[in-house]
Amino acid sequence: MTSARDGGPPLSTRTTLRPNTVISAQSMATSITSEVTILQSLTKPSYSVTWAGTNPSGTLEVQASDDYALSANGQTVANAGTWNTMPLVLNGVSVTSIPISGNTGNGMIDIESLSAYAVRLVYTPGDAPGTGVMSAIINAKVA
Repeated sequence: MTSARDGGPPLSTRTTLRPNTVISAQSMATSITSEVTILQSLTKPSYSVTWAGTNPSGTLEVQASDDYALSANGQTVANAGTWNTMPLVLNGVSVTSIPISGNTGNGMIDIESLSAYAVRLVYTPGDAPGTGVMSAIINAKVA
């Protein structure tokens, strides 16, 4: 493969976010809020979610913020942000949350277009949440 360095075509400059774990085997008996992902110029994020347990149940939401901010060192939160639940499409119908149930499962939340600065995933257990663990990975690219 050639590159601009050795006279070939330039390598792609398309911005992407490689798969990144934002929830790692957390208990589904309580609410879960994923790590925040700053999208900057990325417009097509997606979440891959897996869960396993004994009758876990609840809902997932995708939330977005334009005023979330990290400090200059990038290590601490300077502004916790105002978070808004994003509309999603489930089986052709617009929804604000996606139901999660079954002993073991997985799903993909593919967000068609998002111009928000930051995004996170929120799980809320149901009335009889059962027991289980959930993990989630985010990936994103420019449309």
